[in-house]
Formats: sequence, C-alpha cells, structure tokens
Amino acid sequence: MWLIGIDKEIFAYLTLYANPPWVSALAERIGNLSTYTVPTLVFCALYYWLNSPRFLRFLLLVAVLLLFSEGIAYTLKILIARPRPAVDWLIYVDPKALGFPSAHAVNSMALAAFLARWFGKSLLWYLPIPLIIGCSRVLANYHYPLDVIGGWLIGYVVFRVYWRITDFPWAAHLKEI
Repeated sequence: MWLIGIDKEIFAYLTLYANPPWVSALAERIGNLSTYTVPTLVFCALYYWLNSPRFLRFLLLVAVLLLFSEGIAYTLKILIARPRPAVDWLIYVDPKALGFPSAHAVNSMALAAFLARWFGKSLLWYLPIPLIIGCSRVLANYHYPLDVIGGWLIGYVVFRVYWRITDFPWAAHLKEI
C-alpha cells in the first residue's frame, strides 16, 4: 500500500536526518510513565481538595476510560499485527513488538477529550498532551507516524463511545456536581 510506503519514508527521514540523539533521549523521557507521576499526584491532590465529592467520580471514570482505551489499543495491535519500526530496522527483534496503533496515542487522546468534556473546555486546551506524547513515540523510534495518527483517531472514537455509554440515565449520577 502506497500510504505505508510514505509512512516508512517519513520515519526514515526523521530517524536519519531530523532526529539528533538529544531529541531521541527527550522523546524517550516524555513517553515514560514516571515522568507524569508527580504532576498527576499534585493534580489529584488539588482537585480532591477543591472538589472532593466530584473527585471520586472523576477518578473512577478516568480509570475505566484508560482501561477501556488500553484494551481497545491492545486488541487492535493483535488484530493488525504491524511491527514496530525497530523490528523493521533490526534495532531489536521481538515478535511481540507490535506498533499499530500507538497505545500512548490512543490513551492520551481519549484522556484529553475526556478532560475537555469533563471540565467544559475546548479540546484545543488539552490537545498538546496527545500531540507531544504521540510525536515523542515517533522521535523515540517506537512508532511510525501512521501508528500515532491512527492512535489519535482511535482514541477520540474510544472517548466518544465511552462518553455515550456513561451518558445513559443509569450513569447520570456519576457526572453530577
């Protein structure tokens, strides 16, 4: 397919000519979960302190959303079975290293859309989160650009389906103020 060829050419260009080692190292750090531990704990503490009854509902909905989006991403990885760039480039060979979609991109877009809806803001307020995380996955050589773009689209669809499911009358009490 011609789109896959273009995707691989863009990745090759980024890897060989537009990605100095310090950018790869920074991108690796951005995608690491430990990078977000302290800011997440601070956010949770402040949100709880400012709005404790709503915080527990928020935390429950976010946890279930992330489980849902991770499950969808994992299932699609198995069904599509596209290898990561590192496998194609023989940086490492792991038959379980599947690339499409990027779970980081799926989860971060689903979370950004959820935060925008929950806090009543435009998605543009939260869009830098998935954009930075997704780009870091390409620059750290873990994903092709289409893995990330597809992940963003899937993440938004996952959010829409999840919001629709949790918006039923039986779940309305979960989002009450």
